[in-house]
Amino acid sequence: MKRLRLPVFCAPIFCAVVLFSQTRATIAPSVRRALNSITAANLKGDLSFLASDTLEGRYTPSPGLDVAAEFIASQFREAGLQPGGDQDYFQMAHMVDRRMPAAQSAMTLQEGAQTTTVPPQFITIADADAAAKVERAPVLVLKAKDPALLNGVDLSGKAIVVPGPTPAERRDIDAFRKSRAFDQEVSRSSAALEVTTSQMRAAGAPAARLIEADEAKQRRVPSVIVTSDELQKWIDHAGENNAARTISMEIPGPEDKNVVVRNVIGVLPGSDPTLKATYVMLTAHYDHIGTTETAGRSGLNRKAAGNDHIYNGANDDGSGTVSVIEIAKALANISPHPKRSLIFMTFFGEERGLLGSQFYGRHPRFPVAQTVADLNLEQVGRTDSMEGPQVNTASLTGYDYSDITKYLEAAGRALGIKVYLDAKASDPYFTRSDNAALALLGVPAETLTVAFDYPDYHGLGDEWQKIDYDNMARVDRMVALGLLNMANNPKPPQWNAENPKTLPFREAQKKLLGEAHTQ
Repeated sequence: MKRLRLPVFCAPIFCAVVLFSQTRATIAPSVRRALNSITAANLKGDLSFLASDTLEGRYTPSPGLDVAAEFIASQFREAGLQPGGDQDYFQMAHMVDRRMPAAQSAMTLQEGAQTTTVPPQFITIADADAAAKVERAPVLVLKAKDPALLNGVDLSGKAIVVPGPTPAERRDIDAFRKSRAFDQEVSRSSAALEVTTSQMRAAGAPAARLIEADEAKQRRVPSVIVTSDELQKWIDHAGENNAARTISMEIPGPEDKNVVVRNVIGVLPGSDPTLKATYVMLTAHYDHIGTTETAGRSGLNRKAAGNDHIYNGANDDGSGTVSVIEIAKALANISPHPKRSLIFMTFFGEERGLLGSQFYGRHPRFPVAQTVADLNLEQVGRTDSMEGPQVNTASLTGYDYSDITKYLEAAGRALGIKVYLDAKASDPYFTRSDNAALALLGVPAETLTVAFDYPDYHGLGDEWQKIDYDNMARVDRMVALGLLNMANNPKPPQWNAENPKTLPFREAQKKLLGEAHTQ
Protein backbone atom coordinates (compact mmCIF):
# COMPACT_ATOMS: atom_id res chain seq x y z
CA MET A 1 0.00 0.00 0.00
CA LYS A 2 2.86 2.36 0.67
CA ARG A 3 4.19 1.85 -2.82
CA LEU A 4 0.79 2.52 -4.34
CA ARG A 5 0.33 5.70 -2.35
CA LEU A 6 3.82 7.09 -2.90
CA PRO A 7 3.38 8.29 -6.50
CA VAL A 8 0.00 9.84 -5.67
CA PHE A 9 1.60 11.68 -2.74
CA CYS A 10 4.58 12.91 -4.73
CA ALA A 11 2.80 14.06 -7.88
CA PRO A 12 1.22 17.22 -6.40
CA ILE A 13 4.53 18.20 -4.83
CA PHE A 14 6.32 17.74 -8.15
CA CYS A 15 3.68 19.83 -9.92
CA ALA A 16 3.92 22.53 -7.29
CA VAL A 17 7.69 22.70 -7.70
CA VAL A 18 7.35 22.96 -11.48
CA LEU A 19 4.68 25.63 -11.26
CA PHE A 20 6.69 27.58 -8.70
CA SER A 21 9.79 27.41 -10.88
CA GLN A 22 7.84 28.52 -13.92
CA THR A 23 6.39 31.43 -11.97
CA ARG A 24 9.82 32.54 -10.87
CA ALA A 25 11.14 32.18 -14.43
CA THR A 26 8.56 34.67 -15.73
CA ILE A 27 10.21 37.50 -13.80
CA ALA A 28 12.36 39.37 -16.32
CA PRO A 29 16.04 39.77 -15.40
CA SER A 30 15.71 43.58 -15.32
CA VAL A 31 12.78 43.30 -12.93
CA ARG A 32 14.63 40.80 -10.75
CA ARG A 33 17.62 43.15 -10.55
CA ALA A 34 15.32 45.98 -9.50
CA LEU A 35 13.65 43.84 -6.85
CA ASN A 36 17.00 42.71 -5.50
CA SER A 37 18.02 46.36 -5.05
CA ILE A 38 15.59 46.43 -2.11
CA THR A 39 17.96 45.36 0.65
CA ALA A 40 17.89 44.99 4.41
CA ALA A 41 20.85 47.36 4.66
CA ASN A 42 19.09 50.16 2.79
CA LEU A 43 15.93 49.75 4.85
CA LYS A 44 17.91 49.76 8.09
CA GLY A 45 19.80 52.89 7.04
CA ASP A 46 16.55 54.74 6.27
CA LEU A 47 14.69 53.59 9.36
CA SER A 48 17.50 54.11 11.85
CA PHE A 49 17.28 57.80 10.98
CA LEU A 50 13.52 58.13 10.58
CA ALA A 51 12.87 56.41 13.94
CA SER A 52 15.78 58.00 15.79
CA ASP A 53 15.34 59.99 18.98
CA THR A 54 16.35 63.12 17.05
CA LEU A 55 12.94 63.20 15.32
CA GLU A 56 11.16 62.84 18.69
CA GLY A 57 8.43 60.50 17.53
CA ARG A 58 7.22 62.50 14.48
CA TYR A 59 4.12 63.95 16.13
CA THR A 60 1.72 65.91 13.91
CA PRO A 61 2.69 68.77 13.96
CA SER A 62 6.28 68.96 15.18
CA PRO A 63 9.80 69.85 14.01
CA GLY A 64 10.57 66.13 13.92
CA LEU A 65 7.72 65.53 11.48
CA ASP A 66 9.04 68.35 9.28
CA VAL A 67 12.51 66.78 9.23
CA ALA A 68 10.97 63.43 8.30
CA ALA A 69 9.09 65.05 5.40
CA GLU A 70 12.29 66.62 4.10
CA PHE A 71 14.09 63.28 4.36
CA ILE A 72 11.37 61.46 2.41
CA ALA A 73 11.36 64.17 -0.27
CA SER A 74 15.14 63.89 -0.60
CA GLN A 75 14.81 60.15 -1.18
CA PHE A 76 12.10 60.65 -3.81
CA ARG A 77 14.37 63.22 -5.44
CA GLU A 78 17.26 60.76 -5.45
CA ALA A 79 15.01 58.13 -7.05
CA GLY A 80 14.21 60.52 -9.90
CA LEU A 81 10.52 60.71 -9.10
CA GLN A 82 8.62 63.75 -10.33
CA PRO A 83 7.28 66.09 -7.64
CA GLY A 84 3.60 65.43 -6.97
CA GLY A 85 2.76 68.20 -4.52
CA ASP A 86 1.63 71.77 -4.94
CA GLN A 87 5.05 72.84 -3.62
CA ASP A 88 7.67 70.49 -5.02
CA TYR A 89 7.14 67.09 -3.35
CA PHE A 90 4.88 68.54 -0.67
CA GLN A 91 1.12 68.80 -0.55
CA MET A 92 0.69 71.70 1.83
CA ALA A 93 -2.08 71.47 4.41
CA HIS A 94 -2.91 74.65 6.31
CA MET A 95 -4.42 73.47 9.56
CA VAL A 96 -5.42 74.66 12.98
CA ASP A 97 -4.06 72.71 15.93
CA ARG A 98 -6.92 73.07 18.39
CA ARG A 99 -6.38 72.11 22.01
CA MET A 100 -9.38 71.94 24.23
CA PRO A 101 -8.84 72.79 27.90
CA ALA A 102 -10.15 70.62 30.68
CA ALA A 103 -13.74 71.13 31.77
CA GLN A 104 -13.94 73.63 34.62
CA SER A 105 -17.56 73.30 35.63
CA ALA A 106 -20.02 70.49 36.22
CA MET A 107 -22.79 69.45 33.87
CA THR A 108 -26.23 69.99 35.34
CA LEU A 109 -28.99 67.53 34.44
CA GLN A 110 -32.43 68.77 35.35
CA GLU A 111 -35.82 67.09 35.25
CA GLY A 112 -38.52 69.16 36.88
CA ALA A 113 -37.38 69.92 40.41
CA GLN A 114 -34.80 67.11 40.39
CA THR A 115 -31.19 68.05 39.65
CA THR A 116 -28.24 65.74 38.97
CA THR A 117 -24.69 66.91 38.43
CA VAL A 118 -21.77 65.35 36.57
CA PRO A 119 -18.44 66.56 38.01
CA PRO A 120 -15.97 68.11 35.52
CA GLN A 121 -13.44 65.31 35.98
CA PHE A 122 -15.84 63.00 34.12
CA ILE A 123 -16.20 65.37 31.17
CA THR A 124 -13.90 65.74 28.16
CA ILE A 125 -14.38 68.81 25.99
CA ALA A 126 -14.07 67.20 22.57
CA ASP A 127 -14.61 70.24 20.35
CA ALA A 128 -15.80 73.84 20.36
CA ASP A 129 -14.97 76.84 18.21
CA ALA A 130 -15.42 79.29 21.10
CA ALA A 131 -16.42 79.51 24.73
CA ALA A 132 -20.11 78.87 25.21
CA LYS A 133 -22.68 78.73 27.95
CA VAL A 134 -25.43 76.16 27.52
CA GLU A 135 -28.42 77.00 29.71
CA ARG A 136 -31.26 74.54 30.18
CA ALA A 137 -31.06 73.11 26.68
CA PRO A 138 -33.88 70.63 26.00
CA VAL A 139 -32.55 67.08 25.74
CA LEU A 140 -32.91 64.86 22.70
CA VAL A 141 -31.75 61.30 23.43
CA LEU A 142 -30.92 59.15 20.40
CA LYS A 143 -30.07 55.46 20.53
CA ALA A 144 -27.15 55.54 18.10
CA LYS A 145 -24.95 57.77 15.95
CA ASP A 146 -27.01 57.18 12.84
CA PRO A 147 -27.72 60.16 10.55
CA ALA A 148 -31.04 58.56 9.57
CA LEU A 149 -32.28 59.31 13.11
CA LEU A 150 -31.84 63.03 12.39
CA ASN A 151 -34.17 63.08 9.40
CA GLY A 152 -36.99 65.55 9.95
CA VAL A 153 -35.86 66.28 13.52
CA ASP A 154 -35.58 69.87 14.73
CA LEU A 155 -32.21 70.13 16.49
CA SER A 156 -32.39 73.85 17.19
CA GLY A 157 -31.18 74.69 20.67
CA LYS A 158 -31.20 71.07 21.80
CA ALA A 159 -28.63 69.01 23.65
CA ILE A 160 -28.20 65.84 21.60
CA VAL A 161 -27.31 62.90 23.85
CA VAL A 162 -26.08 59.77 22.11
CA PRO A 163 -23.99 56.72 23.04
CA GLY A 164 -20.51 56.46 21.60
CA PRO A 165 -19.64 53.51 19.38
CA THR A 166 -18.85 50.21 21.04
CA PRO A 167 -15.54 48.47 20.26
CA ALA A 168 -17.36 46.27 17.74
CA GLU A 169 -19.01 49.28 16.10
CA ARG A 170 -15.64 51.01 15.79
CA ARG A 171 -14.48 48.10 13.68
CA ASP A 172 -17.66 47.86 11.60
CA ILE A 173 -17.45 49.69 8.27
CA ASP A 174 -21.09 50.75 8.10
CA ALA A 175 -21.16 51.90 11.74
CA PHE A 176 -17.92 53.83 11.17
CA ARG A 177 -19.41 55.72 8.22
CA LYS A 178 -22.67 56.42 10.03
CA SER A 179 -20.96 57.70 13.17
CA ARG A 180 -18.76 60.08 11.19
CA ALA A 181 -21.70 61.36 9.12
CA PHE A 182 -23.79 61.82 12.28
CA ASP A 183 -21.13 63.93 14.02
CA GLN A 184 -20.64 66.05 10.92
CA GLU A 185 -24.36 66.74 10.55
CA VAL A 186 -24.81 67.65 14.22
CA SER A 187 -21.71 69.85 14.17
CA ARG A 188 -23.15 71.90 11.28
CA SER A 189 -26.62 72.14 12.82
CA SER A 190 -28.14 74.70 15.17
CA ALA A 191 -28.04 72.35 18.13
CA ALA A 192 -26.74 73.72 21.43
CA LEU A 193 -24.55 70.75 22.43
CA GLU A 194 -23.63 67.19 21.48
CA VAL A 195 -23.06 64.84 24.41
CA THR A 196 -21.50 61.44 23.71
CA THR A 197 -21.53 58.88 26.49
CA SER A 198 -18.49 56.63 26.53
CA GLN A 199 -16.66 54.15 28.70
CA MET A 200 -13.70 53.95 26.33
CA ARG A 201 -11.96 57.27 26.90
CA ALA A 202 -10.20 58.21 30.09
CA ALA A 203 -12.50 60.55 31.97
CA GLY A 204 -11.43 64.16 31.77
CA ALA A 205 -8.50 63.44 29.44
CA PRO A 206 -7.56 66.51 27.40
CA ALA A 207 -8.67 66.57 23.77
CA ALA A 208 -6.90 67.95 20.75
CA ARG A 209 -7.98 68.26 17.13
CA LEU A 210 -6.22 69.13 13.93
CA ILE A 211 -8.63 70.66 11.44
CA GLU A 212 -8.37 72.52 8.16
CA ALA A 213 -8.00 76.27 8.55
CA ASP A 214 -11.13 77.04 6.53
CA GLU A 215 -13.14 74.53 8.53
CA ALA A 216 -11.93 76.06 11.79
CA LYS A 217 -13.57 79.36 10.82
CA GLN A 218 -17.00 77.76 10.59
CA ARG A 219 -19.39 77.55 13.52
CA ARG A 220 -19.23 74.17 15.23
CA VAL A 221 -21.65 72.82 17.79
CA PRO A 222 -19.75 72.18 21.04
CA SER A 223 -19.30 68.51 21.77
CA VAL A 224 -18.33 66.72 24.96
CA ILE A 225 -17.59 63.13 25.92
CA VAL A 226 -18.92 62.06 29.30
CA THR A 227 -17.80 59.01 31.24
CA SER A 228 -20.36 58.96 34.03
CA ASP A 229 -22.66 56.37 35.52
CA GLU A 230 -24.89 59.19 36.73
CA LEU A 231 -25.55 60.42 33.20
CA GLN A 232 -26.13 56.87 31.99
CA LYS A 233 -28.66 56.21 34.75
CA TRP A 234 -30.37 59.49 33.95
CA ILE A 235 -30.67 58.46 30.30
CA ASP A 236 -31.73 54.88 31.03
CA HIS A 237 -34.80 55.83 33.02
CA ALA A 238 -35.92 58.40 30.46
CA GLY A 239 -39.54 58.27 29.50
CA GLU A 240 -41.22 59.62 26.40
CA ASN A 241 -41.20 63.18 27.69
CA ASN A 242 -37.54 64.01 27.10
CA ALA A 243 -38.51 67.63 26.48
CA ALA A 244 -38.97 68.01 30.23
CA ARG A 245 -35.27 67.32 30.68
CA THR A 246 -32.55 69.90 30.25
CA ILE A 247 -28.77 70.11 30.31
CA SER A 248 -26.68 73.09 31.37
CA MET A 249 -22.91 73.58 31.36
CA GLU A 250 -20.17 76.01 30.45
CA ILE A 251 -17.81 75.21 27.59
CA PRO A 252 -14.33 76.76 27.76
CA GLY A 253 -12.86 78.18 24.58
CA PRO A 254 -10.12 76.39 22.64
CA GLU A 255 -6.47 77.27 22.20
CA ASP A 256 -5.89 77.51 18.45
CA LYS A 257 -2.55 77.53 16.68
CA ASN A 258 -2.10 77.82 12.91
CA VAL A 259 0.22 75.14 11.54
CA VAL A 260 1.31 73.78 8.18
CA VAL A 261 1.79 70.04 7.69
CA ARG A 262 2.61 68.11 4.56
CA ASN A 263 1.87 64.95 2.63
CA VAL A 264 4.93 63.92 0.61
CA ILE A 265 4.26 62.80 -2.97
CA GLY A 266 6.52 61.47 -5.72
CA VAL A 267 5.37 60.27 -9.13
CA LEU A 268 6.82 57.73 -11.53
CA PRO A 269 5.16 58.56 -14.89
CA GLY A 270 3.74 55.64 -16.82
CA SER A 271 5.14 54.49 -20.15
CA ASP A 272 1.90 53.65 -21.96
CA PRO A 273 0.43 56.56 -23.99
CA THR A 274 -3.06 55.87 -22.66
CA LEU A 275 -2.59 54.12 -19.31
CA LYS A 276 -0.11 56.71 -18.02
CA ALA A 277 -3.13 58.93 -17.30
CA THR A 278 -4.26 56.39 -14.71
CA TYR A 279 -2.66 55.87 -11.31
CA VAL A 280 -1.72 53.16 -8.84
CA MET A 281 -0.83 54.42 -5.36
CA LEU A 282 1.57 53.04 -2.77
CA THR A 283 1.11 54.80 0.56
CA ALA A 284 2.07 54.80 4.24
CA HIS A 285 1.88 57.28 7.10
CA TYR A 286 5.12 58.81 8.33
CA ASP A 287 3.89 60.30 11.61
CA HIS A 288 3.70 58.73 15.05
CA ILE A 289 2.52 59.81 18.52
CA GLY A 290 5.61 61.79 19.52
CA THR A 291 6.56 61.91 23.17
CA THR A 292 4.80 61.17 26.46
CA GLU A 293 3.70 64.81 26.45
CA THR A 294 2.20 64.87 22.96
CA ALA A 295 0.65 61.42 23.38
CA GLY A 296 -1.28 62.85 26.32
CA ARG A 297 -2.76 65.54 24.08
CA SER A 298 -4.35 62.79 22.01
CA GLY A 299 -5.96 61.24 25.06
CA LEU A 300 -3.37 58.49 25.49
CA ASN A 301 -2.31 57.99 29.08
CA ARG A 302 1.43 57.48 28.72
CA LYS A 303 4.30 57.61 31.20
CA ALA A 304 8.02 57.72 30.57
CA ALA A 305 9.99 54.55 31.17
CA GLY A 306 13.11 55.67 32.97
CA ASN A 307 14.75 58.27 30.77
CA ASP A 308 12.86 57.19 27.66
CA HIS A 309 9.97 59.46 26.77
CA ILE A 310 10.03 59.16 22.94
CA TYR A 311 7.67 56.96 20.93
CA ASN A 312 9.96 56.22 18.00
CA GLY A 313 7.31 54.41 15.94
CA ALA A 314 9.81 52.28 14.04
CA ASN A 315 7.25 49.67 13.01
CA ASP A 316 4.24 52.00 13.19
CA ASP A 317 4.75 53.26 10.61
CA GLY A 318 8.36 54.01 9.97
CA SER A 319 8.57 50.55 8.42
CA GLY A 320 5.85 51.35 5.89
CA THR A 321 7.42 54.71 5.09
CA VAL A 322 10.91 53.39 4.33
CA SER A 323 9.33 50.56 2.35
CA VAL A 324 7.57 53.11 0.14
CA ILE A 325 10.92 54.86 -0.37
CA GLU A 326 12.89 51.75 -1.30
CA ILE A 327 10.15 50.30 -3.52
CA ALA A 328 9.97 53.65 -5.34
CA LYS A 329 13.73 53.58 -5.93
CA ALA A 330 13.58 50.00 -7.22
CA LEU A 331 10.70 50.50 -9.65
CA ALA A 332 12.17 53.76 -10.93
CA ASN A 333 15.14 51.74 -12.20
CA ILE A 334 13.02 49.53 -14.47
CA SER A 335 13.02 50.51 -18.16
CA PRO A 336 10.53 51.00 -19.60
CA HIS A 337 8.57 52.27 -16.63
CA PRO A 338 5.31 50.54 -15.69
CA LYS A 339 2.43 51.30 -18.06
CA ARG A 340 0.34 53.15 -15.46
CA SER A 341 1.76 56.00 -13.43
CA LEU A 342 2.75 55.17 -9.87
CA ILE A 343 2.10 57.59 -7.01
CA PHE A 344 4.26 57.14 -3.93
CA MET A 345 2.85 59.05 -0.98
CA THR A 346 3.44 59.32 2.75
CA PHE A 347 0.72 60.87 4.90
CA PHE A 348 0.84 63.11 7.96
CA GLY A 349 -1.52 62.75 10.90
CA GLU A 350 -2.68 59.14 10.70
CA GLU A 351 -2.28 58.83 14.45
CA ARG A 352 -4.54 61.82 14.97
CA GLY A 353 -7.40 60.36 12.96
CA LEU A 354 -6.28 59.46 9.42
CA LEU A 355 -5.91 63.19 8.74
CA GLY A 356 -3.37 63.20 5.92
CA SER A 357 -5.21 60.64 3.81
CA GLN A 358 -8.53 62.37 4.41
CA PHE A 359 -6.95 65.68 3.42
CA TYR A 360 -5.73 64.11 0.20
CA GLY A 361 -9.21 62.66 -0.41
CA ARG A 362 -10.71 66.16 -0.14
CA HIS A 363 -7.91 67.77 -2.16
CA PRO A 364 -6.58 65.10 -4.55
CA ARG A 365 -3.50 65.97 -6.55
CA PHE A 366 -4.49 63.46 -9.24
CA PRO A 367 -8.02 62.63 -10.47
CA VAL A 368 -9.60 60.16 -8.11
CA ALA A 369 -11.69 58.73 -10.94
CA GLN A 370 -8.44 57.81 -12.73
CA THR A 371 -6.85 56.32 -9.60
CA VAL A 372 -7.34 52.58 -9.98
CA ALA A 373 -5.89 51.29 -6.69
CA ASP A 374 -4.18 52.17 -3.42
CA LEU A 375 -1.99 49.72 -1.54
CA ASN A 376 -1.22 51.07 1.91
CA LEU A 377 1.61 49.69 4.07
CA GLU A 378 1.36 49.45 7.86
CA GLN A 379 3.59 47.65 10.35
CA VAL A 380 5.62 45.59 7.89
CA GLY A 381 8.86 45.42 9.91
CA ARG A 382 8.20 43.45 13.09
CA THR A 383 7.78 39.68 12.83
CA ASP A 384 7.22 39.10 16.57
CA SER A 385 3.43 39.12 16.33
CA MET A 386 1.29 38.41 19.38
CA GLU A 387 -0.10 35.52 17.29
CA GLY A 388 3.38 34.01 16.84
CA PRO A 389 6.33 34.64 14.50
CA GLN A 390 5.33 36.02 11.08
CA VAL A 391 8.29 35.24 8.83
CA ASN A 392 7.79 35.20 5.05
CA THR A 393 4.12 36.06 5.52
CA ALA A 394 1.89 39.09 5.02
CA SER A 395 -1.81 39.80 5.28
CA LEU A 396 -4.24 42.41 4.02
CA THR A 397 -7.19 44.24 5.50
CA GLY A 398 -10.33 43.74 3.45
CA TYR A 399 -8.69 40.58 2.16
CA ASP A 400 -11.62 39.55 -0.04
CA TYR A 401 -12.77 43.08 -0.86
CA SER A 402 -10.92 43.64 -4.14
CA ASP A 403 -8.58 42.22 -6.81
CA ILE A 404 -5.60 43.86 -5.10
CA THR A 405 -5.25 40.74 -2.98
CA LYS A 406 -4.83 38.54 -6.05
CA TYR A 407 -1.85 40.57 -7.28
CA LEU A 408 -0.14 40.21 -3.92
CA GLU A 409 -0.92 36.49 -3.69
CA ALA A 410 0.61 35.90 -7.14
CA ALA A 411 3.68 37.96 -6.29
CA GLY A 412 3.99 36.07 -3.03
CA ARG A 413 3.93 32.72 -4.82
CA ALA A 414 6.69 33.94 -7.13
CA LEU A 415 8.93 35.16 -4.30
CA GLY A 416 8.18 32.76 -1.48
CA ILE A 417 5.96 35.01 0.65
CA LYS A 418 2.70 33.56 1.94
CA VAL A 419 -0.07 36.14 1.60
CA TYR A 420 -2.87 34.90 3.82
CA LEU A 421 -6.25 35.82 5.26
CA ASP A 422 -6.24 36.77 8.94
CA ALA A 423 -9.92 36.20 9.61
CA LYS A 424 -9.82 37.99 12.98
CA ALA A 425 -8.19 41.17 11.66
CA SER A 426 -9.07 41.50 7.97
CA ASP A 427 -12.44 43.23 8.28
CA PRO A 428 -12.06 45.02 11.66
CA TYR A 429 -8.88 46.79 10.60
CA PHE A 430 -10.10 47.87 7.17
CA THR A 431 -11.24 51.34 8.25
CA ARG A 432 -8.44 51.86 10.78
CA SER A 433 -5.70 52.87 8.37
CA ASP A 434 -5.19 55.30 5.51
CA ASN A 435 -6.67 53.05 2.84
CA ALA A 436 -10.10 53.96 4.24
CA ALA A 437 -10.07 57.51 2.85
CA LEU A 438 -9.54 56.24 -0.70
CA ALA A 439 -11.96 53.32 -0.29
CA LEU A 440 -14.76 55.62 0.85
CA LEU A 441 -14.26 57.57 -2.40
CA GLY A 442 -14.64 54.36 -4.40
CA VAL A 443 -10.98 53.51 -5.10
CA PRO A 444 -10.08 49.85 -4.44
CA ALA A 445 -7.75 50.22 -1.47
CA GLU A 446 -6.33 47.80 1.08
CA THR A 447 -3.63 47.83 3.74
CA LEU A 448 -0.87 45.24 3.87
CA THR A 449 0.73 44.32 7.19
CA VAL A 450 3.02 41.67 8.64
CA ALA A 451 1.98 41.86 12.31
CA PHE A 452 -1.40 43.34 13.24
CA ASP A 453 -0.41 43.33 16.90
CA TYR A 454 3.02 43.04 18.46
CA PRO A 455 4.84 43.95 21.70
CA ASP A 456 5.47 47.69 22.06
CA TYR A 457 2.52 48.69 19.85
CA HIS A 458 2.26 52.44 20.57
CA GLY A 459 4.91 51.81 23.17
CA LEU A 460 8.26 53.31 24.00
CA GLY A 461 10.00 50.12 22.91
CA ASP A 462 9.02 50.26 19.23
CA GLU A 463 12.55 51.08 18.06
CA TRP A 464 14.47 50.41 14.87
CA GLN A 465 16.70 47.76 16.43
CA LYS A 466 13.70 45.41 16.78
CA ILE A 467 12.86 45.32 13.07
CA ASP A 468 13.46 42.12 11.08
CA TYR A 469 15.10 43.84 8.11
CA ASP A 470 15.79 40.69 6.11
CA ASN A 471 12.13 39.73 6.28
CA MET A 472 10.99 43.28 5.51
CA ALA A 473 13.18 43.33 2.39
CA ARG A 474 11.61 40.07 1.18
CA VAL A 475 8.08 41.35 1.82
CA ASP A 476 8.88 44.65 0.08
CA ARG A 477 10.16 42.83 -3.00
CA MET A 478 6.86 40.97 -3.11
CA VAL A 479 4.95 44.25 -2.77
CA ALA A 480 7.02 45.82 -5.54
CA LEU A 481 6.30 42.92 -7.89
CA GLY A 482 2.58 43.00 -7.13
CA LEU A 483 2.51 46.76 -7.66
CA LEU A 484 4.37 46.42 -10.96
CA ASN A 485 1.97 43.78 -12.27
CA MET A 486 -0.99 45.89 -11.18
CA ALA A 487 0.37 48.91 -13.02
CA ASN A 488 1.07 46.90 -16.19
CA ASN A 489 -2.34 45.24 -16.42
CA PRO A 490 -4.74 47.09 -18.77
CA LYS A 491 -7.62 45.87 -16.59
CA PRO A 492 -7.78 47.84 -13.31
CA PRO A 493 -8.46 46.15 -9.96
CA GLN A 494 -12.13 45.77 -9.11
CA TRP A 495 -14.16 45.64 -5.92
CA ASN A 496 -15.49 42.17 -5.18
CA ALA A 497 -19.18 42.41 -6.08
CA GLU A 498 -19.87 39.05 -4.40
CA ASN A 499 -18.95 40.44 -0.98
CA PRO A 500 -21.87 42.49 0.42
CA LYS A 501 -19.48 44.41 2.66
CA THR A 502 -18.07 46.17 -0.41
CA LEU A 503 -21.45 47.65 -1.39
CA PRO A 504 -20.78 51.19 -0.05
CA PHE A 505 -17.42 51.28 -1.84
CA ARG A 506 -18.90 49.98 -5.09
CA GLU A 507 -21.64 52.59 -4.89
CA ALA A 508 -19.05 55.30 -4.27
CA GLN A 509 -17.05 54.10 -7.27
CA LYS A 510 -20.13 54.04 -9.47
CA LYS A 511 -20.92 57.61 -8.47
CA LEU A 512 -17.30 58.64 -8.95
CA LEU A 513 -17.03 57.17 -12.42
CA GLY A 514 -20.46 58.47 -13.37
CA GLU A 515 -19.52 62.01 -12.39
CA ALA A 516 -16.23 61.74 -14.28
CA HIS A 517 -18.06 60.51 -17.39
CA THR A 518 -20.43 63.48 -17.39
CA GLN A 519 -17.68 66.07 -17.05
